[in-house]
Amino acid sequence: MNLIEQARRLELRDDDVVCLPADTTYEQASKLVEALGPNALNIRCLIVLGDVHALDEAAMNAAGWYRK
Repeated sequence: MNLIEQARRLELRDDDVVCLPADTTYEQASKLVEALGPNALNIRCLIVLGDVHALDEAAMNAAGWYRK
C-alpha cells in the first residue's frame, strides 16, 4: 500500500503533529513538507516518521514539542 492509499483526510492546523509510516521515503516526506510550507498551505506542524510514541522526551523538546 503506498502513501496515498494510506492517507486520510486531514484538517491540519498550526502546531499539529503529522505521523507518517516508518517506511516513508525522504522524497515523499520532502514533498509533504513542501506542500505544507510557507509557499503553499503555510501550516506549521511537526512531522514524525514512524511511531510517535518512540520519541523520547529530549527529542520532543529539541523539536519544540513538550510532553504534558
